[in-house]
Amino acid sequence: MVAANTTLAVLQRNGISQNEYWSRRILEMIKLEKSNFVFSELGTEVSIPLHEGTTTFTVRRYNHIPYDNDTKHRLTEGVPPTALKPEAHKVSGVVNQYGVVMEETDVAADVHFDNIKTIYQPELARHASEVRERNIIDSFTDASQYFVGVGNTSVNNIDASDIVTFKDFRVVALTMTNHNRTGHRRYGGAFVGVMHPNVMNDLLDDPVLVNKLLVPGSENTPIKQGTLAKYKAYGMYFTDSLICPVAANTSSVNVYTSYVLGRDPYMVIKLGNGNVKFYDTGFVADKADPLAQKATFGYKMWTGAKVTDPMSITRVYSASGYDVYVSDWSSDTIGRPASQSEVSGA
Repeated sequence: MVAANTTLAVLQRNGISQNEYWSRRILEMIKLEKSNFVFSELGTEVSIPLHEGTTTFTVRRYNHIPYDNDTKHRLTEGVPPTALKPEAHKVSGVVNQYGVVMEETDVAADVHFDNIKTIYQPELARHASEVRERNIIDSFTDASQYFVGVGNTSVNNIDASDIVTFKDFRVVALTMTNHNRTGHRRYGGAFVGVMHPNVMNDLLDDPVLVNKLLVPGSENTPIKQGTLAKYKAYGMYFTDSLICPVAANTSSVNVYTSYVLGRDPYMVIKLGNGNVKFYDTGFVADKADPLAQKATFGYKMWTGAKVTDPMSITRVYSASGYDVYVSDWSSDTIGRPASQSEVSGA
């Protein structure tokens, strides 16, 4: 990544100048909170030792001993049975190095109102967590798939009416169960569905929630809180994350990807202790910068992820009745009020 110079002009553009009274109170950055980084916590963490000459981590998954419907394993007198052979699958994942750097000039450090390095050091730590989280989601290409809607077999088949329901999640969980998969360890052996907040609101509108799960006047927690997080329904838990992908298909329908997780669905790989390393060069003179006019600070880390059991993780594709345009941070750097966002049907 190429560093962008943080000059005084950059810091004080857009009307931020010294010819006006300026409050020292810094507004909080527009960012994803750590509560959205659920996938980093739900994977099996593994580590490649340092100095092993590799960035690949491999695990083996042994198969169950099959049941023979023909012989039913009945023994014949004096005839030894055929010996069974162990069978296993190897799954390999790779760690890669990630990092960002920020650069500041000495003029900006001496003149600007605020200490940019102090402000951005906590943000760099949060940014590293987001990079790890998105890398994990990008590794889910081997996961099983489920398409909401009758007869849909592709993301491009999804239309605006294909809204997810509790039944869809129950079908996915039951499919996993029928393939001898159990629920997630961290949810007490129950399956867990992770979805975008827009999809969570679709479930809150499912008539099944009111007609079968809630007791009017007694148990209305999901309605009061506006989420099913930490609420168990049909033997499953549900939670949401803004990092769940949203992408338009060929029909310009925004397709939301939710996930149902069972036991040990994927591994999160680190190198060594896996800690993020932070670097701060300071204003130090050298041949490249003889007058110490620039300082840099940033981080780097090693991280990776890989699906270990495709039947223990399923991607659920659907549209949403609460389809609000999801901001692209590359062009919407400071956010917009809801009235300016692109809402379907508006």
